[in-house]
Amino acid sequence: MIYSSVYFDQTNQKLRWTSTAPENLKFKYEFVGKMTRVEFDLLVEILFELYQDRPIKLSEFGGIFSDIRQFCDKIKNLLEDDSENYGYKHQFDV
Repeated sequence: MIYSSVYFDQTNQKLRWTSTAPENLKFKYEFVGKMTRVEFDLLVEILFELYQDRPIKLSEFGGIFSDIRQFCDKIKNLLEDDSENYGYKHQFDV
């Protein structure tokens, strides 16, 4: 899985998912953490459902980011550890 950095600019309400640091830009981005593209898409969907056009504080953004990361990590752990998947044996071999 490819993890890229997530940045947020509270003043301008801008969000960025990138593998490079946002330097020399007119917006002041704060680093929030790292996630995959699919996790980032989920983050955007959830933010839209919760806030729509209302402004988001950095602290609120960070909390939602953390919740999504923890949720996604739990799902990944279920697939990786057969003793944690409640008797379900995943079969990926065809």
